[in-house]
Amino acid sequence: MATNDSTPTAADAVTAQPVKRSRGIWRKLRTGFVVFVGLCLIADWTWKMSGSNQWELVKEENGVKSYTFKAPGDRTIKVKAVMVGDYKLSQLTAMHIVDDNLQTCKDWFPECVDFTRLKEFDPVKGYDLDMWRLDFPFPFDDRELLLTTVVSQDPVTKTVVLDVLAAPATLPNNPDAVRIERMHNRWQFTPLANGKVEVELIQDTEMGGMFPYFLLNMVSVDENYKFFSGDLRKFLLKDKYVNANLPFIQEVR
Repeated sequence: MATNDSTPTAADAVTAQPVKRSRGIWRKLRTGFVVFVGLCLIADWTWKMSGSNQWELVKEENGVKSYTFKAPGDRTIKVKAVMVGDYKLSQLTAMHIVDDNLQTCKDWFPECVDFTRLKEFDPVKGYDLDMWRLDFPFPFDDRELLLTTVVSQDPVTKTVVLDVLAAPATLPNNPDAVRIERMHNRWQFTPLANGKVEVELIQDTEMGGMFPYFLLNMVSVDENYKFFSGDLRKFLLKDKYVNANLPFIQEVR
């Protein structure tokens, strides 16, 4: 009787079992990956559409109040820090426009690796223009900040406002860095009846590129608090700021 060579043998069956198992594992992995991506997209959409659209106090310690603001439709939170101190308005303002250089950049941001003053502060027009470069760890590209600081003062209340704004289109981009396009840090110095000044900073920043927004959200409040409770108070004690007397700033004392 003729033998059918296509008939599976016991050895063939044994060989086929690992192949079937392998295909089953890959099928489960693909399914798991699709489910994971789907859950991530749902979580991202849920977070994006959440938010009270109001400032919420999240921390109060060492004379510093920290707030967050989450707007529906925005993935990045805004943060605000407030403290009160015995400062002059010129002292507070000078910290942002006097003696800007690489060392000052490093004082504010230890990861600062380059600084260029593109336009000196104009007391008549009330603004300057600087380029900062920050070293970011692998795998992220360095960040480049093209910033203008706009200063104004209310003639009645004497409140001083400094708007630190990104001006990304002012110069061509450098190919080896990510130009930050969204930054609006707003400082406000409000004189109080007791002779002291309320110092407020609102930060609205997005790192751009492939930097995960949730990492920025996770550290923003703590970093803002650390800056207000530590470095900011130290900076303000420097002689060049304490002794500053800016002719375009009116003091209340």
